[in-house]
Amino acid sequence: MKNKNITRYTYENTDFQGWRVSIQRCGRIITRYFSDLQYGSEQKSHQAAIRYRDQVFADMQENRNDLAGYMDRELEHLQQLLREKEQGGNLSSPV
Repeated sequence: MKNKNITRYTYENTDFQGWRVSIQRCGRIITRYFSDLQYGSEQKSHQAAIRYRDQVFADMQENRNDLAGYMDRELEHLQQLLREKEQGGNLSSPV
């Protein structure tokens, strides 16, 4: 399962190069990007993406009785990270 739900982005015509984690459950999609530039290398950003994906799956298992609620909370958390990034904060959070 090493790369399930993880996609590599290396397009020449974009500022972003890194990995995308995308998980869909209960009609909701969690998507988070892991930039090579932010994490220092392709390998480190990939490792961070794997850790995040595995943590989301573990959290989903723990919250299986309220999976829709968990997905809503995780989406709100990701939106908060984006708001902080837009305000000049650091997007890196413990994974």
